[in-house]
Amino acid sequence: MIERAGHLCRSGGWTLIKTAKPNQDMRFDVPTVGVATIENLKKNQAGCVVVEAGKTLILDMPETLKLADRYKIAIIGCKG
Repeated sequence: MIERAGHLCRSGGWTLIKTAKPNQDMRFDVPTVGVATIENLKKNQAGCVVVEAGKTLILDMPETLKLADRYKIAIIGCKG
């Protein structure tokens, strides 16, 4: 999905929105963001990722936030 968005939005600066589906089983299938996500967003010229607060896991949070800051990719939490 990230690569496709990068291909379609060639001017860059686009936003990825990560949310749980309405009936998603949060015991087994949780939306996740981590270092690999940030690297992929950078590679595909994204400018921001919006996550659903309380329903998204941020893996290795200190490193993920540091990398997002270095790449100037905003991470925003929104209450669903």
